[in-house]
Amino acid sequence: MRNFLIPLPPLAEQHRIVAKVDAVMALRNRLEAALAQADATRARLLEALLHETLLPSMPEMAAAE
Repeated sequence: MRNFLIPLPPLAEQHRIVAKVDAVMALRNRLEAALAQADATRARLLEALLHETLLPSMPEMAAAE
């Protein structure tokens, strides 16, 4: 295994690759946060919709609140 050579790109190219990977990972983090926020918003909207839709037709639940 010691005699097995692995070709590497020049150092400048390695730095460019790392910078690109860092940028992609930062984008992934932003997208993940946006997705979590959208999911939380969806859950709140669904809860509000169910609350407004079901409670008027279920007076016993409205009185419990």
